[in-house]
Amino acid sequence: MIAFSQGVPWDLRQRGLKDALRHDKKVQDAIKENLKELIIHEDIILSDGTQRIRFPMKYLDQYHFKNGSPPQQVGQGLGNVGDILWQPGQSQPGDQPGHQPGEHSYDVEIDLAMLTKMMLDDLALPWLEVKPSAHDLVADTVEWTDRRRKGMPGNIDKRQTIKENIKRNAMRHTPGVHDIRDEDLRYKAWRARKDPITNAVIYLLTDWSGSMTVEKRYIAKATCFWIVQFLRLKYTSVTIVFIAHDTEAEIVSEQDFFGKNNGGGTVCSSAYTVALREITRKHPKSLYNVYLWHFSDGENLDADNSVCLQRVTELLQLCTMVAYVEIAWQQQNYFVHQLIQTFRHIVHPRFVATVAKTREDIQQILHVFLGADAEAGNQVSA
Repeated sequence: MIAFSQGVPWDLRQRGLKDALRHDKKVQDAIKENLKELIIHEDIILSDGTQRIRFPMKYLDQYHFKNGSPPQQVGQGLGNVGDILWQPGQSQPGDQPGHQPGEHSYDVEIDLAMLTKMMLDDLALPWLEVKPSAHDLVADTVEWTDRRRKGMPGNIDKRQTIKENIKRNAMRHTPGVHDIRDEDLRYKAWRARKDPITNAVIYLLTDWSGSMTVEKRYIAKATCFWIVQFLRLKYTSVTIVFIAHDTEAEIVSEQDFFGKNNGGGTVCSSAYTVALREITRKHPKSLYNVYLWHFSDGENLDADNSVCLQRVTELLQLCTMVAYVEIAWQQQNYFVHQLIQTFRHIVHPRFVATVAKTREDIQQILHVFLGADAEAGNQVSA
């Protein structure tokens, strides 16, 4: 906590606080404006999930007066009509070293958890239900419920501070907002609330086959990375099952899921079969909210597409939600979609399917899976 000296004028202290708050807001706005670029950065996806992220930001200068420049008309140049401006052997005007100051920037660091919160805080698992087995489970939720006279400068409640100042001035028969003192300051205070939570299990399925290029695998891994970060930030009790497949599927560790690459052909139904077996044995719908999300380029064995359709139909009877992302591959000037065409036959409110073409689609996928749009269901698009 920062302690202000009583001898320092309030105006000087207030300016420092205003600058700090303005700086924090500028940083947050810059992060939000660049979320699409930040969340696809390879240094983040390939990290252990605990690092701090650095990104360049324009330097915030203090307000000050500066000399203006003489106005120029559009198209105005040097010299008059007929003047020779340049001859061979002379240096080009543009070759001269610059004499104007550049734009300053500096690196801002932000914690990965904070970035995840800013990006996904308004999202949630759709159709989440309280299950009978979860009555004794609780989660810690932070809520701002109180106002105090002391606290961190960043937690100042500006509205309440102004109200206190108005009340004090009114009692002194000097109405208005002025002469803000330490006794007017109010700080927001939080407390932890115990909330009952539900049992949730998330199955993440990914295609390891040879048709999954480096770029396709990256899109799948990056999306899964942010899903995992979101789940662990927002839910204290959640189980994540990682399944990878080519022609055969297996349950793998989180490290292998994000770190290993495979090859071979593609039989997507193998992953659905393994998930179906595990859900039936360990995670019945009566006790768990089960979510299954599959990532593939859709280049599946033709004879297996009908099997996938059957397996997904069976899974929808056991899962709270089933979702499929087809990472489309480009042929000449158009994108080819395969397995997702088969899934067009599925009409179910809790089946969601979408297409990813580039890394910039990752944020949209997260909102399709975890936003209000997910509950619209059956968003098969190509």
